[in-house]
This record gives sequence, C-alpha cells and structure tokens, in this order.
Amino acid sequence: MSASNILTFSAPDVEIPKVDAMPSPTLELAYAFYALTRPDSAQRTNELPWLKTLYTKHSNLVEAIQVFWPEDQRSEAGGDLFMIVGDLGYARDKDVDRLFSEFDKIPQLLIKRGESYRKKFQAYEDKGKREHELKSLEGMLKRAELLKQREARKRYLSLLKQLWKVLEPIWKEEGYAESKRASEAFLNKYRETGNVLDAIPAHHFTQFEASQKHIQTSLEKGKLLVVPLFFAAAGGFSFDFADSHYIGYGIQSEHMFEKLLTQVEKVAPKMKALSDPTRLMMLTLIARYENFVLTVGDLATQLGVTQPTASGHLKLLKEAGLVALKKQGNKSFYHVNSDAIKQAIAELSDLVLRPK
Repeated sequence: MSASNILTFSAPDVEIPKVDAMPSPTLELAYAFYALTRPDSAQRTNELPWLKTLYTKHSNLVEAIQVFWPEDQRSEAGGDLFMIVGDLGYARDKDVDRLFSEFDKIPQLLIKRGESYRKKFQAYEDKGKREHELKSLEGMLKRAELLKQREARKRYLSLLKQLWKVLEPIWKEEGYAESKRASEAFLNKYRETGNVLDAIPAHHFTQFEASQKHIQTSLEKGKLLVVPLFFAAAGGFSFDFADSHYIGYGIQSEHMFEKLLTQVEKVAPKMKALSDPTRLMMLTLIARYENFVLTVGDLATQLGVTQPTASGHLKLLKEAGLVALKKQGNKSFYHVNSDAIKQAIAELSDLVLRPK
C-alpha cells in the first residue's frame, strides 16, 4: 500500500484520568449543530441566546444546516458529529483546529469504526436494542459514505466552520470560563463524595435509572469524561465510545428546572380548576348561555348542588382567572374569560406537547 493510501490521524498523547471534567469546544460545536437539527429548535430560541442570534442574524446558515442531509435521514443525522468528535479522539482538544484540518480523513475513519460497532451490536442479546443500534449505525454509515464525496464533505465542513465562526467569540468571551468553572465544581464534588452522580446536576436526565446503570457499567470497564455545556440549556448527551463514556450537561440545568417548575406552578391552579366535572360543567354552561344572566342560584339548580357548593366552585374558577364576576342590580353573574382559557391551554401545550 502506498503511503498516500495509509489512513492516519494525530490523536494527542495525554494521561487520561478515570473520571475527568473539562471544557470541550469540539463537543460544544457538536451540541450546537445537533440543536439546530432538532424539530423544536425554533421554539428554543428564548432559552438559548446563541440560537436566537443564529435565527435572527444567520437564517441562511440555519436553513443550510437543517436541509444538508436527505429528508429521510435528518432525524438521526444530528448525532453523527458526536461520534466523530468523541470516538475519533477530538473531544479533549482545546480548540477545533485539528478537527477541521483532518476532516478529509474523517469519513473513512468513521466507516472503519462503524464496522467494528456493527460486530459489537450484532452480539447484543436484547433483540430490540440490537435492531435499534444497527439501524442507527447503518444510517450513520450511509451518511459517512456521502461525506467521502469531496463536494459533500466540503459543504459539510464549510457549515461547521461558519457555525463555529458565530459561536467562537461567545465561547472565548464567556463560554470557556463558565464551562471551566463548572468542570472544577464537578471535580471538587466528585472528590468529596466519590460518586459521579452526586456531582452531576440533580435534575439532569443522566440521573434517571437507565442512565445511571449505563454510566456505572461504563465506569467499571473504562473512563468517564464530563463536559459542562455552555451552549446547552437543560439537555446534553450521554455516549459510550471506545475510550470513554462522555456526559454533557447544560450548565443551566438546575436553573432551567426551577424555571420549568415555576411554569408548572403557574399552570397547575388553572388545570385544577378545570379538573372537577362539576366546575367544568359550570364553566361550560356559563359559556353556552353567555347571553343569559346566570346567577349562582341558576347554576346550583342546573347542576343539582347547593348554592354554597356552587359558590365554592365559582370562587375557584374566579381565582384561576377563568371566569369574571359582573354585577347587575342586586344580582351577581359570571362570564367566561376566554383569553385566560386560551392562554391556559397554550401554556399546557407548551409544557407537554413540544415538538419531538
């Protein structure tokens, strides 16, 4: 084989601790690229300022990233860059330069690594897991074959460079320092407790039972690298590659959880007001007979309850902002606050029906 056909890449020789934490610009780039390919990326601009900058000032770049892969492959393609960075040895680099300079070699390296993973996945006893992993792998290998084409590879690398051109000033100005601070906080907590999960934010998905078992298994056979992500909100990643298990979590994870809890606490009273059949029927009657002056007595009679009971239900609906009280002479009657009901439904939808 001629020297020009020998495939090599320059992974740095470093002493790797069993458990480590550090900033990783290459994994930050991978996460940002992935975030742009998510179906809900446009809905996340309020929680990710850098994403809002891209949508408002670099919309052509956003669109180019989102449509780069064929439509039938886009749902899985966001994870490819994580494998490139993690499995091919770029995660511990202090900048993205080596990743970019060696990009011509990456598709072939990726295919070679993919073949070894195929053998590993085929040996899984769990049929469902085996089929899922193999399907994902085949998609990745198909995209790697496409990147072997010079023009496709050139366009992909150009997108990565353009994206990093936007992100790099933010990373240098505040991202690196924030990630470094969080990395040191993780390591201090880990040294104090001796438990990786105690040092990871309490409400991150890696605390779920399935993730905990996966991390523990990885630790028993290899190493762990934790990357506090500046460009993530509450999300992140958990990947088990050849040399290490990689965990990334948004530096704002706990803040985002508290913010979510505040949203839930705001919506919950409205949902509670709607959860009782008598109250919901009462609200429905008020809405259906909006041209009539329905008193508390009218509503009590229609629903077969006492006036004090009807008053109690109306009080809850009023406190939730779903109805408003009007006076007409010496009588009080209620009308539906349509805007408040629409807002409550929209808030609930935003909480539980986000695009997947």
